[in-house]
Amino acid sequence: MKQALHFGGGSIGIGFIADLLHESDYEVTIVDIDSELVNQINETATFDLYLINEDYKKKQLTQIHALSSIADQAAIIDKISTADLITTAVWAENLPKIAPVLLAGLKKRVDKKGKQVNILACENAMFNSEILRKAILALDASAIEWLDAIAAFPNTAVDRMVLASEHEGKKTIDIGRDHELVIEESKLVDPTDKPIKDAVYTTNLKKFIERKLYVVNCGHAWAGYIGFVHGYSIIQDVFNQEEFVQMIRETMWESAHLLMEKYGFTEQDMKDYIDFIMDRYQTPGIKDLITRVSRSPIRKLQPEERLVGPCVQCEELGLENSRLLEGIAAAFLFDNPTDEQSVELLDFVTEHGIDEAIVYFTKIPSENRMHRVIKENYQKFLEKKGQSA
Repeated sequence: MKQALHFGGGSIGIGFIADLLHESDYEVTIVDIDSELVNQINETATFDLYLINEDYKKKQLTQIHALSSIADQAAIIDKISTADLITTAVWAENLPKIAPVLLAGLKKRVDKKGKQVNILACENAMFNSEILRKAILALDASAIEWLDAIAAFPNTAVDRMVLASEHEGKKTIDIGRDHELVIEESKLVDPTDKPIKDAVYTTNLKKFIERKLYVVNCGHAWAGYIGFVHGYSIIQDVFNQEEFVQMIRETMWESAHLLMEKYGFTEQDMKDYIDFIMDRYQTPGIKDLITRVSRSPIRKLQPEERLVGPCVQCEELGLENSRLLEGIAAAFLFDNPTDEQSVELLDFVTEHGIDEAIVYFTKIPSENRMHRVIKENYQKFLEKKGQSA
């Protein structure tokens, strides 16, 4: 049976990627830091998913195993040297953390004269697998001589509603029916050999990545940051307020008009896509915390990311971006003491002021019109939160 090694036992990792691997007839080994999860999986070699759109009907993944990223390093290295496919879903900022064990495992694969393997980083980030490749090379510059002969790094785009849950005292995941895993076909070991069933293979990955990042993730982030400013803690409560729903749609349409201009998506394409996204977020019975949706605000404020990326490009093309500018401003007010990036962001604003913070995190220059509007929105939201500038 084909062997897949997957890094990351979170909701996307098991509820989406491991599910697709299971459907593609792989025996799957999950690598995760959570010893409780590792033990649970290894007790029965199964994991239970629940289908949200089918009245939470149970779906069981079988022939699934787990290794501890702390206790089982040797076994992980051995698996890397023999696996038929390697995937990740660890959050983009954690890719450098798994690079050392991948480097060791791939070196062993070379020593064993193993065949070239596809490594798919299934993270919500542009050029995700390329980030992982660069992280491996950063550890050992000499690896450039052999890395691409032993591993291929096709970039991906991922999209599925997944929510951590618990049934009968065990960790489980609730999953939405609709999903999209897009894989950069031209960078596969063999572009004619498709490793995962039900994935979309494309030679123009960027348009799919940007559609997901600039519409789905953008709208979700906007709702999270604006919702936080208005005192909400559950994201669905924001999506249940008609006033906010209209504003979220306007935000998504700002990005949609950009994508229509760049890639030739039709208005109907984008209408159908936005309707599909809104239906998902308004699914009855779902509860998702704004602290989860809005986490890692520094990453989400980067120039190519979900808010700033479409906003700046809209500005360059003379397209509307007022809602996007609001979302950027609100992100600077996200306050979650358990989120390292939130703490770092707020500390920077306190020490250097909002003007410098906007430039530092978004790279939008202080003399730019967008900078002024972001600052105006920031002041408005500060007052909304009952604070003083």
